[in-house]
Amino acid sequence: MARAVDAVGSGARPAGVVAAVTSDHRASVVAAAARRPSSAVQVAASHAAGEGVTDYLSVVDRSTGAVLAETANAGQQVASESIMKLFLATYYLLLYGGYTHTPADVRDRLSYMLRYSDDATASALFTSSAIPTVAARYGLTATTNATDRPGHWGAARITAHDMTRFLYRASRDAEVGPWLLPVMAATAPHGSDGFDQDYGLNALTGTHGSKQGWGIDSFWTAQHSAIHSVGYTDKYFVAVLQLSTSYPDPARDTATFSAKTIQAAVPGPPPDGTFVRRKGSAAVYRLVGGAPVYVSSWAPFGGSQPVRTLTPATWDMLRQVPADGTFIRAGGSTYRIAGGAPLRVSSWATVGGYRPATVIDPAAVSHAGRTGVWSHLRQMPADGTFISAGGPVYRVVGGAPVYVSSWAAVGGHQHPTVVDPAAVNLAGHGGVWDHLRQQPADGTFIRAGGSTYRIAGGAPLRVSSWATVGGYRPATVIDPAAVSHAGRTGV
Repeated sequence: MARAVDAVGSGARPAGVVAAVTSDHRASVVAAAARRPSSAVQVAASHAAGEGVTDYLSVVDRSTGAVLAETANAGQQVASESIMKLFLATYYLLLYGGYTHTPADVRDRLSYMLRYSDDATASALFTSSAIPTVAARYGLTATTNATDRPGHWGAARITAHDMTRFLYRASRDAEVGPWLLPVMAATAPHGSDGFDQDYGLNALTGTHGSKQGWGIDSFWTAQHSAIHSVGYTDKYFVAVLQLSTSYPDPARDTATFSAKTIQAAVPGPPPDGTFVRRKGSAAVYRLVGGAPVYVSSWAPFGGSQPVRTLTPATWDMLRQVPADGTFIRAGGSTYRIAGGAPLRVSSWATVGGYRPATVIDPAAVSHAGRTGVWSHLRQMPADGTFISAGGPVYRVVGGAPVYVSSWAAVGGHQHPTVVDPAAVNLAGHGGVWDHLRQQPADGTFIRAGGSTYRIAGGAPLRVSSWATVGGYRPATVIDPAAVSHAGRTGV
């Protein structure tokens, strides 16, 4: 399981986030700030800190096990309280060779212990072998028995990071997962002792499951009172561990805020090079510059590769075309993306030296500009794209590079994509150079020096009134000098 790439300090207040959030503002905070798991964790930890509660948070992708976000303290130990009952139940399922071989009466006792967080059952079934056995099976490196006295299961030591690792790996364990997750989905609103455990992940709507923990067993920490909630949503495995000096509130409330904030977060897209498909579709793509580029054959990649299925929400976050400056390699040729189109690179020296390039299906280049699955590469750069080729700067208009002699002529300095000069010099020559035209396409509208023109046969013809050409059309602003110098050689 990949280690965290997002982290915030325990109790730290990220810039621009108000620590104490009143109940009247919680819904708006969740909606505005929790678009990503990393920001959701920041908001949750900051809110808890404002209430005198320290959050220990971890969020893991349910489908891959990748850590999406954690607080910086996610690896620090706290008292397990009744979270330990997850390990105890897992231990007995494994002891019998899996849940299908576990006697029905034993499964019933374990289910009751988890759903109602029943201490009497836990004490009767407790064995010091449970945690070491489960920790070794799932790689929980910071999960240990209590150190003060035998049988003190409430003081067993856990971390937020280990808890999400446990949930992911146990869910994939055929001897445990198919039984454990449905039991967690049936957690009761009150414990067998009457304690209100309708907080944290147990307070969510939609797909969710949880195990709650509460008590005062963190005798080795400055904040001794614990209110925990670990479990899952439709997208994530989540650990919300909390310490404070008050008990049991406001920690139940902050646990619920944390769980709801994380549940609302939308995971970001995976990195470039990942093979993906949209849920419900068989079409496979490779992510390049943040966009999905279609894969028609596995042959260019040396055979079949793992494919990650993205939810519609995550798919909708992908770019339509790769980001400018992205390097790709297709069929032995290297290209750089400008305005969504692949422009040939004949030499690394022309673009500042060697850069990593993502291999794509050559068919995606030869089919660039088509509709459907091929629509994520353009045949020509989008109108208005700025490119720099060996020094001179051009603006793409109707698929052709039109020279810019002054930034003032186009509204001020821009950030052009550096491309191989050969892509400009050989524009319109076909083959690998077929992604720029020699002159703008017929019908293209341009605006230069306050006048509007329409391209016909590569030349700019003045438009005195939109009515004469069928009504208003968008026009790309170019350097007026390109019109006054039209027909000359060189740039």
